[in-house]
Amino acid sequence: MNVKSKYNKLWLGLVLGIIIPIITIIIFSLFKSDVKNLIEFIEFTLSISALSNILSLCALPNLAIFYLFLNKELYYSARGVIFATLLWAILVVITRYFI
Repeated sequence: MNVKSKYNKLWLGLVLGIIIPIITIIIFSLFKSDVKNLIEFIEFTLSISALSNILSLCALPNLAIFYLFLNKELYYSARGVIFATLLWAILVVITRYFI
């Protein structure tokens, strides 16, 4: 099994496409100095109606992962990132219009 076929999996792109935005949210919450944990950060962003904006920004690192997979010709992994980004977009729409 070569390296290309080892990493060219749909589930790999899906998992990375979901985990990377979550890590980005955690990094955003660390830079917010008066917030002590992630739950308080989410409550704060909800109180100022900015949660959907923050979630939208957190999906941007998926673009870098997507292009990395495309450059390495890992097309199934790139599809997984696209699918994860679409799921993330559904979460953004839900937070914008229903929360």
